[in-house]
Parts: sequence; structure tokens; C-alpha cells
Amino acid sequence: MRHRRFAIAAVTASAVAAGSVFLWATRPRPDPGGGPAQAVSVSYGGAAPGAGRTGGALRFSLGIRVDAGPPVTVESIRQPSPALGLTASPNPPVTVKTGSSRTVVIVVAVRDCKTAPRNAGLPFLDVTLRNARAKQDQSFILGDRYARDLARVVADYCERPPRLS
Repeated sequence: MRHRRFAIAAVTASAVAAGSVFLWATRPRPDPGGGPAQAVSVSYGGAAPGAGRTGGALRFSLGIRVDAGPPVTVESIRQPSPALGLTASPNPPVTVKTGSSRTVVIVVAVRDCKTAPRNAGLPFLDVTLRNARAKQDQSFILGDRYARDLARVVADYCERPPRLS
């Protein structure tokens, strides 16, 4: 009789343990990805050779990489200063597949020298990203090289002597 009670208790405990493991393994899990900004990296590729700093415009490559989650669509790329204009090629929207990257050529042009930022310490680009989970606006600081190249363009263009007619 003691062995029978022990056997029933052992079988019951095993069934409860197996059920618990099954429930734990199949539990609903929170969305691991969050928004697309957590899966995307944006990098400054440097000024384009030759045409990089001419005529009050900085032409450079922007690398966009998606490391995880669903593909990400770059819906827009902007820079915050109204004194500077920005164009992108290819023009957004641009979709980047997971595990790959795309290069977008950006041209930032001086529109207004009076209000153009001089020696901006950490200039950034505002990017709107969308994936299957969410849509986000994210600011990306592109680093010291971008800051120096942009400051050089603004200085060269805005502080040059006026042309004589």
C-alpha cells in the first residue's frame, strides 16, 4: 500500500512537472522587436569624391543596415535646419531587407547663409522608419567626420568673398 501511494504521488508530480514545462515553453511572449529604430544602424560614408564639397552642397553616402526583425522602410530623411536643404537618391521610401544594407546618396545644400549652422557640434538627420510592427521618427548623429565636412561646406560657401560682376 505504501508503494502504491508513492507511485501515485510520483506519477502525479511528474505529470504536474511535465505540464508546467509545457505551459512555460508555450507561453505567449512579448514582442521582442520593439520599433524599427532598434534594428537599424545608419552610418556616414563620407563625402563623395570630387563633388563632395562644391557649390555650397555636401554630397555623401549614407549607409542604412537592418540587423534584425522584419524589413524596414525608410519613409523620409530630413535635416532639422531650415537654412539647409536635403535631397536623397534614391528618393524615399526605400526598403531594406533584414541582414542587408542600402546606400542612399544625400545632398545637403546651403539655402540661407545668415542662419546656416556654423560648427555644429553634433549635427544629425531625422529619419522616419517603418516596419511591420511600428512607425518611428529617429534622430541619427552621424559623427565627427560628418560634422567637420558639413561645417567646411557652410564656411566655404557662406564666408567666401562676394563675386564681382
